Amino acid sequence: MAASELGDEPGSPAPERLRADELARKAGISLPLLRSYQSKGLLPPPRHEGRMAWYGPHHLERLRHIIALKDRGYSLRMIAEALDGGEGAAWSGDEHEVLRLKEVAERSGVPVAVLRALEASGLLHPHHLADGDRYSDADVRFVRNVLALLDVGLSLDDLMRIARQQLETSDALGRDVMAAWSELVGARLRRSRGTSREDQAARVAASIRALAAIVGQLVAYRVERAVLDAAQAEIEARGLEGEREALARSLGPRT
Repeated sequence: MAASELGDEPGSPAPERLRADELARKAGISLPLLRSYQSKGLLPPPRHEGRMAWYGPHHLERLRHIIALKDRGYSLRMIAEALDGGEGAAWSGDEHEVLRLKEVAERSGVPVAVLRALEASGLLHPHHLADGDRYSDADVRFVRNVLALLDVGLSLDDLMRIARQQLETSDALGRDVMAAWSELVGARLRRSRGTSREDQAARVAASIRALAAIVGQLVAYRVERAVLDAAQAEIEARGLEGEREALARSLGPRT
């Protein structure tokens, strides 16, 4: 870390130097939590002088920003994005991009008529709002992924047959997740005192968006692994020579 980051350039006043326990106390958090933020890359490392590790005012400012974002319902992933790219990098109700169907068509390169067919099939699922259906960049990515599936040889009918059970399972999962959130998180957020109704609503929205992102990543991870496990079993049973090695190579270099 450069000396200027701690404010000790030649001729500048002596900067405040804090040990880890002092920094945690000033920030109002526990020392283990401070260590956790640092291990996740949210907090820059201290300056070392021999066996002593010193933190400066910028560490305290960073910690307070992290705490403020966490209090607003941001996940650690969202906080990392906000710290790296400015707060606009993390989702908020005002900053989340909202698209019309025509804009999804333009960005994905898929005609509106095809998008409407995907909607009718249940694959494309917009947000149904009072002033009409709305979409996001996630819908654009989804449509592109559908096209990629069609490119590997599946028809839309094949895709629907495969997806039908998953759509029903996803709907049930969504209801279960939100029931748990409402009981364990939503009730607490809605009872919180000392915040305005607007801030309270923003924290609820941020919490739900973070939950949706985390559950979505978890489900995507498990489904991908399940498909690859099934692929290995299929290749073992019916694959041609070299397919197993080709699949292994496609998953990345061996360590």
